[in-house]
Amino acid sequence: MVTAIASCSAAIARLDARISASSVGSAWSLRAAWTGFAEALQLQGVEIDEIDVFSWGCGLNIPGRAIRATHLDEFAEFDGWRQALLSSDPLEWRDALPPSVFDQPEAAEHPPLIRAIDRVRQYSRQLGTIAPWLGLPFSLRDQGLSHVPLPCLCGGAKAMRLKPRLSDTDWLPIVRALQRAAADGTERLDQLERLYRDAQRAIVSEYRPGALPSLAALTIHRPLLSPQFVSEALGLTIAGASKLLERGVGSGLLVEVTRRRSWRVFVAGDLAVTFGYASPQRGRPRLEPPPPPVDRSLRQVFDSFDEQMAEIDRLLARS
Repeated sequence: MVTAIASCSAAIARLDARISASSVGSAWSLRAAWTGFAEALQLQGVEIDEIDVFSWGCGLNIPGRAIRATHLDEFAEFDGWRQALLSSDPLEWRDALPPSVFDQPEAAEHPPLIRAIDRVRQYSRQLGTIAPWLGLPFSLRDQGLSHVPLPCLCGGAKAMRLKPRLSDTDWLPIVRALQRAAADGTERLDQLERLYRDAQRAIVSEYRPGALPSLAALTIHRPLLSPQFVSEALGLTIAGASKLLERGVGSGLLVEVTRRRSWRVFVAGDLAVTFGYASPQRGRPRLEPPPPPVDRSLRQVFDSFDEQMAEIDRLLARS
């Protein structure tokens, strides 16, 4: 148990350090929020997969996936939770807790990780909604395990709500699951940063990039795309958006989910394997191509791409 606590705390610290210096932190944060919300829904007994939450977040129905019921608003809590994640007030979540949720006298004897999880356990005993599972990133932040709430670290276990007192056999799976979530979050960040670098190389290799930089920035922030959405976001015709998406597929930035000419759906290349739309590579991992040599013209290209990334982020925030 001691080893599991140390490993989990270290995994959270690594993710926190990486995200604080990442150039794709904003895009990762939204993706991680969808991942964490999927975990919280599953703890509430909702039969849903992570890809379905991404589909809802991107406003696209993926062919072959079951249509969600419309009379139940499973995502009603998402917007408020997302705003709380972005809030600069460190006391907002703590002040909203019921008065009966507090650190027990013996809490000082336990590591911060256990104290953070125990607050969620107490909260889940008081409230039967999804809110306690969504509160774990805030509880970890309050205990000093991260500087900001890391949305992919939602979770817990149903035993936390059903049992008045947890045994060591209950605590160990919770800690190990949290460690896996932190490790997966770091791996997703690695993949997203590689997609960012692949986009830079794809832009440099094009004789006339045209709207490809805008598509690359949109792909990083919105991993599921359709010609209709790209058309509206970038001000293109449907035919022009389709051709642009095909260029994205040719550059390795996107993978087409559908194999038809109408209602096409594309997924970002870094998530295609995760969601089962591309086969994982066999054998030794491929070496990443070296970065292009730095000169004034390339610096202007990369600066322009970063500006488009920021503009897409603002555009999606407004919408």
